[in-house]
Amino acid sequence: MLGTLHAPPRLRPRSAAVLLCNPFGEEAARAHRIYRVLAQQLERLGYAVLRFDYGGTARVDDWLRDVAVAAEELLAASGAKKLVAVGLRLGGTLAALATSRGELRLRHLVLWDPVVDGAAYLRELASMHRSYMRQEMGAMEWQDRLHVSADGVPTEALGSPISSSLAAELGAIDLAAEELRTEHVTVIRTRDGLGRLRERLEGPTCRWIELPSSAAWNSDAALNATVVPMDIVQAVVARIEELSP
Repeated sequence: MLGTLHAPPRLRPRSAAVLLCNPFGEEAARAHRIYRVLAQQLERLGYAVLRFDYGGTARVDDWLRDVAVAAEELLAASGAKKLVAVGLRLGGTLAALATSRGELRLRHLVLWDPVVDGAAYLRELASMHRSYMRQEMGAMEWQDRLHVSADGVPTEALGSPISSSLAAELGAIDLAAEELRTEHVTVIRTRDGLGRLRERLEGPTCRWIELPSSAAWNSDAALNATVVPMDIVQAVVARIEELSP
């Protein structure tokens, strides 16, 4: 595992440290600059922040252990007693599953457009792959050679292989059925498909922030243009400051 620790230059650190959990595959590459900007914003405000990459294996259970290891390293390095986890797309789902299936306990979990239905997510990855290839190579020249199973599971997504075991683990994810072990939850929603999760996550300890007009980030064009949706970054920072001063 490789991580980058942002250590704040303050004599009085904040009450919590912040762990940033990557999404999967190409989305992780597209989120790299967003996470760096978010970490720098939080660092300036006095929060210790850890950005990290998962280990080389491609299994959900291994990634959940990686989240737990990264959390332990961050708490040990920062001296903080409480932990905030921020996850974009599958990164949010993995952070949530690390609390429901593992020993991770959080002060605050920030879910940014998390993956709720794993089977639907796999079908979405296949669609994203084909759309990207068609756009890059031209509809007349591109030949669709992506192998997709009868239930819509691809063998790769934009260069990231999806083994049968990984597909089975991802396809079994139902975030709305998990019991999250965190004091507070914030959900940043910029897309549809979170209705079942909203039915589950209601009440005074959960806040939904809807930003449908946020700048796009999940595209190759946005990656090359270094687009950062600062409205979302600022919303995440403000919510962390509110709950973990």
